[in-house]
Amino acid sequence: MKKANSRVMNLLTVIVTLMTVVILAPVAGAQSPATTPTPVATPTPSPTPVAQIADDESPPPAPPVDEAEAENTAADDESIPKSEVETNPGDVAFTDYAPFDLDEIDYQPVKSKWKNFTAAVRGLARYSLFHDTVKFRLGARAQLDGTAGGGNTKYEEFYLPIESDFSVRRLTLYAAGRIRKFNFNLAFEFGADPGISDAWIEGAEGGLEVWGHYLGKLRVGYLNEPFSLERQTGSFNIGLMERSLPVQTIAPGSNIGAMVHDSGPKGRFTWAAGIFSFGQNNDNNASNSALSLTGRGTYLLAYRNEGRDLLHVGLSLSSRSPSGGDMRYRSRPEARFVDYLVDTGNMQASSVKLVGLETAAVRGPMSLQAEYIRSKVSAQSLDNPTFSGTYVQVGWFLTGESKPYRTNSGTFDRLRPLTKYTKGNPFKKRNGGAWELVGRFSRIDLTDGLVEGGEMTDISAALSWYINATSRVELNYIYASPKNHGSANIILLRVQYNPW
Repeated sequence: MKKANSRVMNLLTVIVTLMTVVILAPVAGAQSPATTPTPVATPTPSPTPVAQIADDESPPPAPPVDEAEAENTAADDESIPKSEVETNPGDVAFTDYAPFDLDEIDYQPVKSKWKNFTAAVRGLARYSLFHDTVKFRLGARAQLDGTAGGGNTKYEEFYLPIESDFSVRRLTLYAAGRIRKFNFNLAFEFGADPGISDAWIEGAEGGLEVWGHYLGKLRVGYLNEPFSLERQTGSFNIGLMERSLPVQTIAPGSNIGAMVHDSGPKGRFTWAAGIFSFGQNNDNNASNSALSLTGRGTYLLAYRNEGRDLLHVGLSLSSRSPSGGDMRYRSRPEARFVDYLVDTGNMQASSVKLVGLETAAVRGPMSLQAEYIRSKVSAQSLDNPTFSGTYVQVGWFLTGESKPYRTNSGTFDRLRPLTKYTKGNPFKKRNGGAWELVGRFSRIDLTDGLVEGGEMTDISAALSWYINATSRVELNYIYASPKNHGSANIILLRVQYNPW
């Protein structure tokens, strides 16, 4: 029994010794200088004074090495690149974190790098899947606003002071594309009015037919109700930073529903009508409703020179049932980050009728547009009040562009400067970009019957610099005058980017 135990112990000793040699040999080879390593087991040399070792010019000769072990050590040395062994500790640490050859990086102009970057982004944003069955594009657009201003003494007796502010007005992520024979659009807003802003599908071909008669294209989902020229024009394409008083106060925005729309031959006229229900109640949707019937029609009295000369008229109608019989109208002074200055408060109403009249004209670089909107509220306890508002807006492109018009929807489109800005002084026409001056008079009246919501008048001016088709910088000045409550001067600055 003792013999057996002794054999087992001897075997374990041999195994541990071999494992120690296997583990420590590579480590010792990697950390030792490029000389023949010293064997593990060596005779103990005779003691030598420390001072004598320090004075010697060369170390004592190494003892003989076993040939098999020497071959293994040589193999280990060959597996380690010579550059890594001979470099100083700083270089080794650097190559550990950046395992590439810096000599392979060639000079490339920043302009060329930017082109490559934008091309890569476009590639990541556009997709075609399942043998072109699904095609879509991802994107983002943003508006950053700065606000400053102040009111006179009387203004500050009734309202909070206007605070200087720099905020995200709109930050929208979207996906637009086609699934088989259906177009779709999905957009989510992360800015001042967060939530879904679009989520609809529409047939890419044909449209809605009833008893064999073609009625128009059918769009279903969460979409913009067809009402008002300025409301239908995209928020990135309007003349000033915010929509006018009557539009932001009364005109409906996006709600859940279904809409049929189309345009006539050569885009001479357009029409749209739909049935809608609940949506969000915010600054982008002033008139929410449990059930609404809304329609809009436009007509071009004149259209020449590819739209550089035109005359547009339009009519919008809407019949609405307020959600829970409760409704409210209120308005800011055409500045999103300033408080409401006129407000009807909550009103109990059985129905609401909206009427909107619009006109627009373009003559070369000059443009004019105006709207009148009225809301008749059926509320006997409040003596059935009627609220209304109007605006007149004039624009002039200093660089010769013309306000673009979309004949298939009866709205204004994105401006594309004649030449994009390249470099140098932006106020020199030869350096590219476009400049526009816009002035607007706007008024809203929310006092009628037994409702004392207030009246307000805005006089606004804007200077816009279009760097190219996607980027724009805009400066607005607003003189806001709520009736009998003083006045305020407001300055707004916006930087926006809209790639689509």
